[in-house]
Amino acid sequence: MSTHLYLTRHGETEWNQKRLMQGWKDSPLTDKGIAQASQLARRLSTVRFHAVYSSTSKRAIQTTEIAKGEKNLEVIKYDDLREMSFGKWEGKTQEDNEKENPAEWMTFWETPHLFSNESIEPFLKVQERMVATINKIVKQHPCENILVVTHSIALNLLMDYFEKNELKDLWSTPAIPPTSLTLVEFQENNQQEVIFKYDTSHLDEFSR
Repeated sequence: MSTHLYLTRHGETEWNQKRLMQGWKDSPLTDKGIAQASQLARRLSTVRFHAVYSSTSKRAIQTTEIAKGEKNLEVIKYDDLREMSFGKWEGKTQEDNEKENPAEWMTFWETPHLFSNESIEPFLKVQERMVATINKIVKQHPCENILVVTHSIALNLLMDYFEKNELKDLWSTPAIPPTSLTLVEFQENNQQEVIFKYDTSHLDEFSR
């Protein structure tokens, strides 16, 4: 017997569309983001979930409420499932942040294991809180199906931990698509197996 953890990223938001960095700040889903969450709901409609979790960011909660469909489950919200805090970068475009400090921006994207900034949450801190929260959730639901809605970098760091990837290789894979689906199976000895990762087969051409 095993626990099945279904992981997803929230749907597209208005700030995603404008290329503004969100982090702990927020913006609502776009029509496309709502469509993405609705298509995820159809895919998950036959899965019997025992619990549904979300970060406390409104974009994740909105996605979760749509994605759980007609399942009569309370959305349990955890701060520690939030995105990385981008501090001074939040609410600005990537281009503006790069112009303000090109060297710092380059370190963030090219050598993340060397990145440090007092206003921005460290990568390893994000990974530690994500791993601790997911382990807590899995422990509370032995041999059950769980849905967790979180964010791009937070999810990327979590999967890197499961797959034993080094922080320097954080950006070696493409960005995680909105409402893509990942399934991780946890055995009784807490060993994990990634069944599939960042799958978008439920999304139509408009929603990808």
